[in-house]
Amino acid sequence: MDNPRPTCERRAERRGALLRRTRRFEKAVSWSRLATVLAAAVLVWLSVQARLFPLIWAAVPALLFLVLVVLHERVLRRAERLKRAQAFYHQILNRLDGDWRAGGRPGSRFADEHAEHVYAADLDLFGPDSLFQMLSRARTRGGDELLASWLLEPARPDAVRKRQEAVRELAPRLDFRERLAVHGRLARTNIDPGALRTWAAGEGRPALPGAGGREFLMRVLLTAAAAANLLTATGWMIWSWGPSPFLAVAVLEVLWVIAKRRAIAAATGGVTRASRDLNLVAALLEVIEREPFESDLMVELQERLRGGDGNTASRNATRLRRLVDLLDSMRNALFVPFGLLLLLTPQLAYAIDAWRRRHGHRVAVWLDVLSSVEALASLASHAFEHPNHIFPTLVEPAGKRRPLLAARQLGHPLLPPKDCVANDVVLEACSRKPGSPAQCLIVSGSNMSGKSTLLRTVGTNVVLALAGAPVRASSLVLSPLAIGSSIQLRDSLAEGHSRFYAEITKLKSVLDLTEQETPVLFLLDEILHGTNSHDRRVGAEALVRSLVDRGAVGLVTTHDLALARIADDSPGPSLRNVHFRDDLVDGKILFDYRLREGTVTRSNALDLMRQVGLDV
Repeated sequence: MDNPRPTCERRAERRGALLRRTRRFEKAVSWSRLATVLAAAVLVWLSVQARLFPLIWAAVPALLFLVLVVLHERVLRRAERLKRAQAFYHQILNRLDGDWRAGGRPGSRFADEHAEHVYAADLDLFGPDSLFQMLSRARTRGGDELLASWLLEPARPDAVRKRQEAVRELAPRLDFRERLAVHGRLARTNIDPGALRTWAAGEGRPALPGAGGREFLMRVLLTAAAAANLLTATGWMIWSWGPSPFLAVAVLEVLWVIAKRRAIAAATGGVTRASRDLNLVAALLEVIEREPFESDLMVELQERLRGGDGNTASRNATRLRRLVDLLDSMRNALFVPFGLLLLLTPQLAYAIDAWRRRHGHRVAVWLDVLSSVEALASLASHAFEHPNHIFPTLVEPAGKRRPLLAARQLGHPLLPPKDCVANDVVLEACSRKPGSPAQCLIVSGSNMSGKSTLLRTVGTNVVLALAGAPVRASSLVLSPLAIGSSIQLRDSLAEGHSRFYAEITKLKSVLDLTEQETPVLFLLDEILHGTNSHDRRVGAEALVRSLVDRGAVGLVTTHDLALARIADDSPGPSLRNVHFRDDLVDGKILFDYRLREGTVTRSNALDLMRQVGLDV
């Protein structure tokens, strides 16, 4: 994929130029509206006072004013769309400059909801400066929630491949993603998907008389009653029938409406909010419905928007909006007498209830489709903005305990390019031949040398890979993996737990993952350093060997050289030592963050203490 910057700069400039022209035109229309008002006033004065023209001439600027009002509203909407489109490209340009934090949402609520997740906090999936903040472009809460679930729950290879295909298709489709952004800006704050699903389900509501089986008959009777109202009212006003026929019919209708008022109120209750939400959703769904897709997943999602009646989701949502517009007209004092005469409220109650029973179960499907497209569009935007990132290759393991991870030039996706140092990491289980990849890497190194960053680099890229997104590497081949990590831990004063207790609890959860079908990738940082060196070495060695024996692959970091001897004492290549090195040059510690074979030979703790001014 080509460099996205020139394309986005051109598009941002075009949208900006159109916006400036539209605003100039909007001002001209606004002044024209004022001119027509003044012209109408002058013509009225000339007609009434000077009697130079018939008064009918004043209707010409009045009609022109109405036309200009409609035109002005359309111009304002166009200006707003262009403003959102320009902001869409400026946000991309900001991200290309490394400023993805300003426009992204941290997803802090997901951090709180999944505080006990086995790897979410360790890999900085949510919160400020998080992976979610870099990825999410969703305009609905459902899109954010689905993207978060993809990061929290690795998908199977077939699902990952389908997502990859869809992301590849959506990445270059700037026009499509621009339309989603333009139409979806209001959806985030205004749509309550939970309330919309509840309304559409209609559970616990009193049923209208005859709803379902005899609904057609009831609607015919209501239409006949409205016709009787019109006939008796006409006979009273024109044909001298008197008020008795009209009042007799009206009393019967009023008694019926009073008896069924709860069911009518339940049928129409909440529909205004639901229709407004559906109207916002429909604008986004229409964008999806009109786009010609080729990837299997996008075609499948598009097909789910078509109902059994042959109509699309957006068209069916528009029908509900028209019914609600009629219902809202009963709030107009001038229209109320006609609405009562036509029994408009009960008739609309039946129409709305019929819509809900026919299409209500589809609303959840529509919201799910929209969430899926928004999550895929977020990954596609990430792919578009990082053309040098690659899609990993997913392979099926030869057996339950044959996990594989082979990464070349793997870098952390959140680091700026100038600060990112890439390394190769190859892990494979159940191989005992000399020269074969290790099952576990014991990563030693000094403080600040890059050990923890390496763990997060591996874990974050695996999360991206199994979500269907591109990764920061020159190549990545991996099998399905369940990630288990212990990197950053906190004690809990409220629960009375020490940091050591929190760590061993977390390590137990990692070990428990190996009982599941999916092989485990473990990422353990400086484990058990809350106890004495003897217990630490014995406990760490037992844990690592237990994970390896259960077919897991992973990395364990340490700056304790005693722990690094675990690999030296292990027969075969299943455990291997690698390290990060630092150099002391002119009293300053320099790191190159390059992963090397073997065990680190020096410590920099005393040097670091001297650098900050401690007398050691």
